[in-house]
Amino acid sequence: MFTVALIEPQIPPNTGNIARLCAATHMELLIVGQAGFELTDRYLKRAGLDYWEFVRIKYQPDVNAFFEQLDLTRTYFLTTKVKRPYTAIQPKPGDIFLFGKETAGLPESLLKAHPDNCLTIPMVNPHVRSLNLATSVGIVMYHMLSRFNFGLDISAE
Repeated sequence: MFTVALIEPQIPPNTGNIARLCAATHMELLIVGQAGFELTDRYLKRAGLDYWEFVRIKYQPDVNAFFEQLDLTRTYFLTTKVKRPYTAIQPKPGDIFLFGKETAGLPESLLKAHPDNCLTIPMVNPHVRSLNLATSVGIVMYHMLSRFNFGLDISAE
């Protein structure tokens, strides 16, 4: 239904947890650029448990090429650098949700060039800079999936 794109993820357990979420919800996982770990990392594999066969995962090594080919009418950038909440998104199947690396987020130049694509997860405490990447993906993506009854056929119940 959606694609979760991780730009240069750095922490294997985060990516493994996100992969498990994607497996459970039939979302595609796209890893863009140089990850801070090998895709064979044991912590990555452990976090994803034995669900890797169900993960639709792709790898795009060239970050700039990825950004150049994006359909900006179908792409959302999640960042702490704006005030507009992710709940303002009116998702459509096929949309792409970009999440930046844990240490730096998405590139500042990308955010400045496309402010209308930028959204955030509101945080009440101004002393907390950000949420965990896997937590952020879970919050945003489950909200988006809820708009489509999580892809479930509730008429069959």
